[in-house]
Amino acid sequence: MKSGDKKRILWAVMAALLVLALTACGDKVVSPHASAEMASVTADEIRARVAAEPDAAYLFAVNVGKGDALILRAGDWVGLIDAGKAWARGRVLSALSPMLTGGRLNAVFLTHTDDDHADGLRWMAEADGLTADGLYAPAFYSGKQAEKHPAVKAAEALIGSADVQWLRRGDEVFLGNTGATLRVLAPASPHEDEDDNSLVMLLACDAGRMLLTGDMELPGEADLLSFGDDLRCDVLKVPNHADGDTTSAQFAAAAAARLAVISTDSAQKPDTPDPGVIARLQAAGSRVVMTQDSELGLFITLKGGDVTVESVPFGAPPVDGLYIAEVDASDDRVVIGNRSGDALSLSGCCLYSDRGDELFAFPDGTTVAPGETLTVGTYSTDGPHDLLWPDKKVIHKKKADTIYLYDGCGRVVDRGENGK
Repeated sequence: MKSGDKKRILWAVMAALLVLALTACGDKVVSPHASAEMASVTADEIRARVAAEPDAAYLFAVNVGKGDALILRAGDWVGLIDAGKAWARGRVLSALSPMLTGGRLNAVFLTHTDDDHADGLRWMAEADGLTADGLYAPAFYSGKQAEKHPAVKAAEALIGSADVQWLRRGDEVFLGNTGATLRVLAPASPHEDEDDNSLVMLLACDAGRMLLTGDMELPGEADLLSFGDDLRCDVLKVPNHADGDTTSAQFAAAAAARLAVISTDSAQKPDTPDPGVIARLQAAGSRVVMTQDSELGLFITLKGGDVTVESVPFGAPPVDGLYIAEVDASDDRVVIGNRSGDALSLSGCCLYSDRGDELFAFPDGTTVAPGETLTVGTYSTDGPHDLLWPDKKVIHKKKADTIYLYDGCGRVVDRGENGK
C-alpha cells in the first residue's frame, strides 16, 4: 500500500471516530463564531493591501446567505466566481469595490446553474453595467436549454458577446501575467444532478493553493478522488454549503486544508452546516469558518504559505427613515416612503420580489423628499407612478409575495407583504 493511501485511510478512521464520539455525547458540532475569534478589516484597508502586496493571493467570500459569491485576486488579476441570488447584488458590488482597480473584471466564472449561484450575475450585468474580459462555465449542465443557460444570458451584457468559454477537466485558465493558474479538475463528464456538474478549480500560485468546489456532492467527490489528483490546499471552499451530502472523510483528508470556508446561512437552510461535515474537516486538521458569521463576508489572504482570515463589516451605517408604505398587488406597484426630516438617497438601493425572484435597481440620483413618497410601477400598472420597473406582473396577485427594500450594502431596510 502506498504511503499516501495509508494517510488517507488514517484520516478517514480519525474522522469516523470523532463523529461517533460526538454523536454518542449528543452534542451538535458547530463552527466557532468568526466575530468572536477573528480580526476585522475594512474595505479601505483591503483596497490598500491588495495594491501594496501584489505577491499575495486573496479570496473574498461574500456573505450572500445560502449561496456562493467569491472574488479572487492575484496580482492585478481579479475574477468573480458566482454571484449569489439577485437580492445579494448590493453585497457583491460592495465587496467588489475594494478588490477592483480598473473597474473591469478579468473573468467571471459560473460554477453551475443553480439560482443561488447564478441569478445575481444577470442582475448585476443588466442593472449595474458590470463588465468582464471573459465568461466561463462548465461544459456539462442539466435542466437548461443552451440558449437559456444563465451564462449565455449574462454574457452579452458582461463581455459584449455570447461567447461563453465552456470548461471541463484538463482545461487551464491563466491569471494574466501573474504566473498563477486555475486548473479545472471537474466536471470530467456529465451528471444528472446539476450540483455534480459544478466547476471545480484549483488555484496554484507562488502564494499557495486554493481548492474551489462549487456545489459538488459525494458522487462528484468520488470521481475527483478516483483521478488521483493532488488536492492538498491551503484554502478549501467547502462544497454545497456544507450540506450533509458532501465532504467525505476521504475528501477532507485529501484536501487537508488549513482553512475551510463554508458559504451558508443556517436561517435560510437550517440543515447547514452539517455537523458531520464540520467534524470531518476538523479531523483533517482544517480550521472551519462561515460567511454567515460576518456582515459582508470573509477576507482571506494567502501569502508565503501563511493564511489569514478577517471579517469584513458593512462600510456604511444603515439608512434610517426609508420604508415600504404600500405593496399594491392589484395595480402592481410599490410605494416607498421617507419618515425622516431629510431627503434620502435611493442610489444603490433595490426592490426585490421574493415570489418572482425579480429585482429593480433604483437609478443613481433617486431621492425621496422628507415626509414624501415615491411610487414604482411596472408595465402592468395603470395608475400614476414615478419610476418604471421594466417588467410586468411582478407582484403575485394570488399567492403570498414579500417585497424587500435593500440598501446599497445589501441590508434589508424594510419589507412589505401583498396581503395574500
